[in-house]
Amino acid sequence: MAIIQTDVLEKKINNFIQENHITLLKKGPTETFHKRTQQALQTCNLLIERDRLKYLMNIKPKAPNLNTHIKTHKETAPIRPVRNSRHAPAYKTAKLLNKKLLNLVNLPNTFITKNSHEVAQDLHNIQLHSNNRLISLDIKDLLTILPIKNILHTTAFWLNKNNNDRTLMEQTLHLLQTVLEQNYFQLNNQFYQSNKGFTMGSPISSTLAEINLHYLEEKYRKHCIEHKTSYTTEDTLIIYY
Repeated sequence: MAIIQTDVLEKKINNFIQENHITLLKKGPTETFHKRTQQALQTCNLLIERDRLKYLMNIKPKAPNLNTHIKTHKETAPIRPVRNSRHAPAYKTAKLLNKKLLNLVNLPNTFITKNSHEVAQDLHNIQLHSNNRLISLDIKDLLTILPIKNILHTTAFWLNKNNNDRTLMEQTLHLLQTVLEQNYFQLNNQFYQSNKGFTMGSPISSTLAEINLHYLEEKYRKHCIEHKTSYTTEDTLIIYY
């Protein structure tokens, strides 16, 4: 628990909104998003059985509320935005799509570790030499900087790589686009729309982050590793993040 003055918290929230180019909406889009979700679900017969459609809609949808936690371990104590989207129009749809995506994209997990214990074991088995360098990288505010426009592209890349059914792929991307465009929240009786990134609380955000990172690894880091002979031994790096 953190105790903070109201005006200081409000300033931090306003800074977050401005820094992330979040747009103030003239009115709440909940009803519009509710209808779009219904329409999208009706067109995804390969993803969803018709008798399950009624269970994927919130009967009385509400705009997600933005809650804020203070990162007391950080130097400037920034906020951690958490969006309570349990009653949002596409919440149940996002949960289902999350499960479907995990199976459809079939990520290779080439550079993934499950936990810190596995990392420790890997490091213990590595033979380091005097000219090796071990570095640790951290992606700052990963969820809030995810490029939403690129997520459809990276998801399409993995779907196309692992599936032959064009119609299934199109339905998946259509439903994903419907979920992505509902990246909004309510704060102090006002509605905001974000054009990039996610807040914590979305059932699909962590999977989309994995999809995006795996794409970067596939396109860039994998290439560097496979062509490591072009580097000198002094340039050799072992990277965990």
